[in-house]
Amino acid sequence: MIRALGLLALFIASAASADVTVTDDAGRTVTLKAPAHRIVSLAPNITDALFAAGAGSYVVGTSRFSDHPDEAKKVPIIGDATMIDLERIVGLKPDVIVVWRSGTPAAQVEKLSRLGIPILYSETTRLADVAPATRRFGTLAGTQDVADRNAAAFDASLAKLRSDYAGKARLKVFYQIWDRPLMTIGRAQIIDDALDLCGGDNIFADLSQAAPTVTREAVLARDPDVIISGDGGGHDDLAVWRQSGFLSAVKHDNVMTVDTPTLASPSPSILASVDVLCRRLDEARTRNQR
Repeated sequence: MIRALGLLALFIASAASADVTVTDDAGRTVTLKAPAHRIVSLAPNITDALFAAGAGSYVVGTSRFSDHPDEAKKVPIIGDATMIDLERIVGLKPDVIVVWRSGTPAAQVEKLSRLGIPILYSETTRLADVAPATRRFGTLAGTQDVADRNAAAFDASLAKLRSDYAGKARLKVFYQIWDRPLMTIGRAQIIDDALDLCGGDNIFADLSQAAPTVTREAVLARDPDVIISGDGGGHDDLAVWRQSGFLSAVKHDNVMTVDTPTLASPSPSILASVDVLCRRLDEARTRNQR
């Protein structure tokens, strides 16, 4: 009996210290000696996905604007998209740093790589990327059951939204994220994917940048059916569009703001905002039919 208990204890200890191997979004294999229980997240969307993966209690440092879920607001902030406190990161003794490479300056990533701490790149850019990222973080932190459950729920909700809005009349959409300079979304921004799901065609999807600067004349030339200004997108400037009486969006009173605080975040919290966006576009369709 004593021998059996000893073998069981040895098995449990071995399982707890087993290597964890994850392939990240840069195609790199990241191997840890054990599940990561001290994680630094360098992007709000990564933080959100780590919590959805059941690893929220293991996040010891995160970036500014990590507001989702609410529990993430309690995690110490170690930087933002432009500046990272490297000394503080070292002091946190993380098992791994999870980096959103396109959202972190290359110079900062280079400095991080010199710390000798494992780095995992996460690069979710489309809605279909969110659940796999959640599952990957579950593997990383040893919380696979929770991660799989929440990832499956996300996929089911996403599939329902796709089904609900499949076949809807397509609308040409100009999505304004800032007014001076005039900025919109290109195909690299996840809002482009959300618009497509809702039956909207981003009029600047031909631009590769996530947030390109455009001219007012270019918007007028593409004559959108709907003009949307997101949170903080220069709402006062919508009056300028309403003065352009020949625009389809103006003729049908489809110049609007949307309250979608998570729409730009490629993370599990995005779906509530996608739902709002889809509903607003449906309202625009109804006005178009009058």
